[in-house]
Amino acid sequence: MKLHLIRPLKHSLAALAVLLAASMGLAQVAGASVTRVYVVVVPAAQDHAFNVGVKAWQKCLRAHGTKEATYAYDAETGDLSRYLFLNEYSTWGDMDAHDPAGKACLPTFRTAVLPHVGQAYSDVAELNAKDTYMPGEAAGPMPLMWVTAFRIKYGYGADFQNGMAKFAAAAAKIHWQGHFAAYDISGAGQGAEDFVVVWPNKNWADAGTEPSPSAKDMMYSVYGKAAADAMFEKYRNAIAEGWSDVWSYDKDLSLVPGK
Repeated sequence: MKLHLIRPLKHSLAALAVLLAASMGLAQVAGASVTRVYVVVVPAAQDHAFNVGVKAWQKCLRAHGTKEATYAYDAETGDLSRYLFLNEYSTWGDMDAHDPAGKACLPTFRTAVLPHVGQAYSDVAELNAKDTYMPGEAAGPMPLMWVTAFRIKYGYGADFQNGMAKFAAAAAKIHWQGHFAAYDISGAGQGAEDFVVVWPNKNWADAGTEPSPSAKDMMYSVYGKAAADAMFEKYRNAIAEGWSDVWSYDKDLSLVPGK
């Protein structure tokens, strides 16, 4: 399922990459609420060398007994030269612990990977459980993710958050077909997104199929037309910009210890 707010924006390179937690089961999402996001832009001529370099670096990490999983995704829309690399943590404090294997393999990273990188971005995405509806998702990354991102007008955060919370509550009340995970974004930079919603999909056909009932009809059935329209108007008025993007899971560039 997708929200039709499509607008290419350079800042979407960073915080659209909160796909990992959204692709996991509900228990796993609850245990990993913070995602460190890295987005890498690779020039077309460097793509093959970049892939070879990442695999060499990950081989080094495995050889040194890394315990930190890294999940990779490829851009399917927008700038197709982008890759996502994601690390999950239970808390912000967990990001202070550095994997010894990472230090041992830093020379490999610098020589095999960095020379092929055009640009790189990073931010932190924190799961917003109140605005999330992800019941009974299958464990493991989903093949395809439709992601919607929002920049919220200054001073309108409460209206936006209230609208999202009411939407998630309505979805839970009727056991809606559409599942989604919501994230608050930190450190994405000036003019970047503040909030991201991730819709996991099995394939393109799944991504292109709207749930039944529609999002609007779901809200009407739970809150009534007048109240739902009023909520939607306040929610929509709180949005400065909205855009969307699609990403696919890259198994070859992902590193999952023990697998």
